[in-house]
Amino acid sequence: MTDIAIWSDRVLRTLLVVLFTIAGAMKLTAHPFEIHGFEHFGYAPWFMYAIGVLEFAGAFALLHRRSLQPAAALMAAILVGAVISHLRVGDPVPMTIPALVALGMTLSLMLLHRRPGVGLAAA
Repeated sequence: MTDIAIWSDRVLRTLLVVLFTIAGAMKLTAHPFEIHGFEHFGYAPWFMYAIGVLEFAGAFALLHRRSLQPAAALMAAILVGAVISHLRVGDPVPMTIPALVALGMTLSLMLLHRRPGVGLAAA
């Protein structure tokens, strides 16, 4: 990895670990903001806790090289679900921006850690 790639990895990974740790903790502690959000989307309370566990565990999995790709893929799927949830209930498109930014960061981290010879460039 180049110096820029190493620096980018550290920044992205740190930001995403903090983001998903806080997001997961807010769900696991049933923060009123999260309760309202999941009710707004029409989801059962258990689903909030399930997503919280996945976010919290995924944040820590992002710290380890072996689990980074699967954890980032899981976090990306959760973020896509967040965007779809907002759009499904008719929220304005700007409400999806935080999830889209986090999704872009997650996908960027995945690209930094892709295996050589895998992906579009290998075709």
